[in-house]
Amino acid sequence: MALRWFAAYAVLEIAAFVAMVMTLGFGWAVLISLAAVVLGVVVLRWQGRKVFGELQRASRNEVDARAPLADTALVAVSTLLLVIPGVVSTVAGTLLLFPPTRRVMRPVVVAVGARRVATAMDRAGVYATGVYGAGRGATVVEGSVVESDTSEPGSASTPFGTRGLPQGR
Repeated sequence: MALRWFAAYAVLEIAAFVAMVMTLGFGWAVLISLAAVVLGVVVLRWQGRKVFGELQRASRNEVDARAPLADTALVAVSTLLLVIPGVVSTVAGTLLLFPPTRRVMRPVVVAVGARRVATAMDRAGVYATGVYGAGRGATVVEGSVVESDTSEPGSASTPFGTRGLPQGR
């Protein structure tokens, strides 16, 4: 699957560069490609400082942390797109650096991030509880938790109290 995405990307980049060469000439195509990279790096420095400043304010609880975190993820993606050689990736990376584009993309990043965190938490919970074999021939015993009315030291109902271990040092 990754090979298909890479092949589609390569075909798109080659087609865009060939179209620029056919329309403008080789020299102008190379010049525009280099100018797009330089413009992207300049915008990256400008917006990067701004986003990291917002992250610092969010760490001090001065602003809501969700927007700067999503913007940081988008700046990281745009940086990756700017580093990858090609006209299409450079234009996409440069567009992603501008605040209106990031504002439009922010809900997508939050949704994807929430889905990935939920998946990771499900996997971690399943492995931590040991029920990862449930549904595949494993035996699951259902039960209920019964609370005790006793609150004496060392009883199972007190926090951190376990019978048989020394208490209170």
